Amino acid sequence: MEVMDVGIGMERRKRPRKASGKAAEAEAAAAAAAEAARAAAEEEAAGWEEFEKRMANPPTAEELRASEESWEKFCSESWERFRDRWIDVWSHGMIPFDAVTQIPCMRFTDADLRHPDFRNILYPEDTLQIVSVQVKDLTGGLQWPLDVYGVVAVRDGVDRLRNVVFSRERDDCQSINEQDSYLTLTGPSRGVVMSHDNSHLEVMLKVKGTTESEDKDLNKFVDSYRLGCFLPIEYTSKLCTVEMQYYTAFRSVEATIFVRVFKGRWPQGFRGVLTASTLEKRDVQISLLELNDDELSVDADGFVKLSRGVICVEKDGKLGLSIFQRGAGGEEGRAIAGIWIAAEDAGEATHYMPVEALDCWMEVTVAWSLFRL
Repeated sequence: MEVMDVGIGMERRKRPRKASGKAAEAEAAAAAAAEAARAAAEEEAAGWEEFEKRMANPPTAEELRASEESWEKFCSESWERFRDRWIDVWSHGMIPFDAVTQIPCMRFTDADLRHPDFRNILYPEDTLQIVSVQVKDLTGGLQWPLDVYGVVAVRDGVDRLRNVVFSRERDDCQSINEQDSYLTLTGPSRGVVMSHDNSHLEVMLKVKGTTESEDKDLNKFVDSYRLGCFLPIEYTSKLCTVEMQYYTAFRSVEATIFVRVFKGRWPQGFRGVLTASTLEKRDVQISLLELNDDELSVDADGFVKLSRGVICVEKDGKLGLSIFQRGAGGEEGRAIAGIWIAAEDAGEATHYMPVEALDCWMEVTVAWSLFRL
């Protein structure tokens, strides 16, 4: 009995200690939460106080100009830092910074997906679908039209090399005006894979002057993007804003597009645009070729030389091709032809699109490919 009494007594003494410990932990947690709330309130109050001071004493034009120049210098230096960092991490003393990706499109178009060597390494991937790159909001005394040259490129985790989206030399500038200030994109040359690691958009654009010494840096910056980013990428320099519109094609496959006139003749004088879209983003039209008054430029096999021909399509989705006829004032008008093509994992397929308004048919061949990281 005495032993039992001692045991019971010990139990009775232990229980209050446990209760006391839990109470202390709860009290400490409550105190920490209160302190965090107090600090947050003080930070918010300080922020409002600073905001009110700025509203009461707005910066002068000189201060705003100095702030803009400081930000421009920082962004320009960030490009230089990105280049130096890239050389340190990825170059290994052998690969130049401006090296272009050597991984082609249609990489696994001919793969036998039933073979285990391919079945376990090839997958659909989330990809960056570049819609457009636009120059807008001119400042610094710059006037339309502009003759623009330079490079726009993306770098993904596949090889970290430039996948060129736009590239023009000084003697082959693109002329843009206020009504049509979009760059004519020629890439990407393959699908751009997105991941949770940062990939990069690299922009180096110049505006051509009367002489080379009068050329100006139009815009120069590097911006990062990764899976989960949805806002347009844009940067404002002291001369203009450059904006890239894009979206993510989830679990997508790569489509490489070939087009030629199959039946009939392409009419001279037709003005319009050949576009691509996907079923998930059917309202977003991606320009593949501006159709102007002149004849279609074709290669040795008769295929039309598209400005860009690689689009990524959701694995279970569809690729859309359309021809829009421009109005008399140059505005985009109605669609006069269109076709939807179901996505595939591999292989090539040929389809035919009637263009009744132009009394001809277009032959559309699509090469499909999965990705390997």
